[in-house]
Amino acid sequence: MNTIVCNTLNGAVSEYTRHHFHSVTASHGGGVDGLFAFGGDTDAGLPITAELRMPVTLRENTLKQLIAMVYVSMQGEGSAEFTVFGPSQSWSYPFALRPSGQTRCQPGKGIRENYLGFGLSTPDGQDFTLDRVEILSVKSKTRRV
Repeated sequence: MNTIVCNTLNGAVSEYTRHHFHSVTASHGGGVDGLFAFGGDTDAGLPITAELRMPVTLRENTLKQLIAMVYVSMQGEGSAEFTVFGPSQSWSYPFALRPSGQTRCQPGKGIRENYLGFGLSTPDGQDFTLDRVEILSVKSKTRRV
């Protein structure tokens, strides 16, 4: 069982997978395991990972899509991971964050789908600011099925 918490002031959503809170305040979460203070850079010593995910949706037309390149405007250090979600499988690609805040990620060339979703994560739990994700897709010339 997971606990999902929504910040009603800014709409941010957090999901706790290791703690099953039944009461939450601005500074603490409580459950059968005890009372826990929110704050800090780790979750009981583990990195706090961020995962953003857009739903799998039908692309602009019925021709299969190829993801040519992904451009990311993201401030931070270390690396992040971009994921392409198809209707039945997903593909993940790590990429380095650059000091300039502009980077790109090259997805695999074999992805050909009509329904695609996208996600971004920071497996190391580092701080970041995401400003933009641009997905350059190319339509197949002949493939519809």
